[in-house]
Amino acid sequence: MLHLIASDQRITLTLHCLWLSPGDSRRESGNLHLERIFPVRRNVHEIPPLRLSIQNVGQEGEAVLGPETPWWRRVITSTEWRRWRVWAIQNDSLFVIAIYLQDSEFDPEGDTLVRLILESLEFADPLADPAPVFARRVVELARQQFPGVDCHLDENQQLRIGEATININHLYRVYAGAPDQFREIVQPALRTMLDVQNWDDDRLAPALDSIRDRIMPMLCQESVFERQFQDFVSQSWVGGLVILYVVDEPEAYWYIRSELFESWKTEPEELHAIALQNLDRYFTENEMEMVVSGREEGPQLLLPNRPDSYNAARLLSDSFHETLVRTLGQEVIVGVPNRDFFVAVSQSAGDMIPQIRQRVVDDFARMDHPLSQRLLLVSSDGVSEYCDEI
Repeated sequence: MLHLIASDQRITLTLHCLWLSPGDSRRESGNLHLERIFPVRRNVHEIPPLRLSIQNVGQEGEAVLGPETPWWRRVITSTEWRRWRVWAIQNDSLFVIAIYLQDSEFDPEGDTLVRLILESLEFADPLADPAPVFARRVVELARQQFPGVDCHLDENQQLRIGEATININHLYRVYAGAPDQFREIVQPALRTMLDVQNWDDDRLAPALDSIRDRIMPMLCQESVFERQFQDFVSQSWVGGLVILYVVDEPEAYWYIRSELFESWKTEPEELHAIALQNLDRYFTENEMEMVVSGREEGPQLLLPNRPDSYNAARLLSDSFHETLVRTLGQEVIVGVPNRDFFVAVSQSAGDMIPQIRQRVVDDFARMDHPLSQRLLLVSSDGVSEYCDEI
């Protein structure tokens, strides 16, 4: 739902997006179901449709907002009637209800502005399925591909194929950016899951030299580590985060177990150094564009242009610290709400920090692979937790 309110509070525009099932009556009729939106209404009539290339219908009238008022109370008391317009916009299975409210005094400029907003709407082609529909399609495809293997969604909505598990949310995020490539995105991940279960001992317990150039660092929530990863090589970091180590495969990565690490007869410091060296090389070979924003005095905010599984891990790199300091100043505040993203802001931009803090909290709550709601401080002393928080 998107809710827009004018600065003078006199008009509001709300967009509700629904995904219609095949049998939903609104697919054919465009029924606005006004009785659900405005139980008490009057002077209702149709209005011209929006100038859009897709099907839409509209109605306008007046309504009493809030709980339905008994008829006898409307007779003996003064009732405030609000002007409204409602449009139903349908694009295949996507159904958008736009509700425009004014106060009792009609504002023609507001009416024009709302029409301009709605008539500027554009829809992706093709539309991406909502997450639950996508998950069901993945399960169906997995069962078609591997008829002799148990494929189902577990209680956490993770896909299980035999003994392996895949994060549906991660796949969905990739699919949402290219909904016409469902099979191209999902099939390689499914094949990798099945292949891992058939690895021989050389793949399951490789020698260090055979995978040295594919070892990468990965950040993890401390609480998630304690619950799921205690049998894997790790070291504590800052901000309630833990460093784990993974082996990067073409279609996935796997965590290095403590048992495997012990067989290599090496030190944790060496493993960490190998991982950081590979991390720096990874971003040299896969150069990533950064979004930089600022004011007249210079850049004040920096963030990656696209998600990447190793974006948050870049904060472990001394060379990346130098980039941050060179771009944003001697002290840089960084948020890492999830594995694939970070946001960095100059400490001199004090007015931006509360906004960044709230954005990090919001993204932590909604993003896949969440890491931390806390802010970090990058300075000449390294990385520490930013302590000037409310």
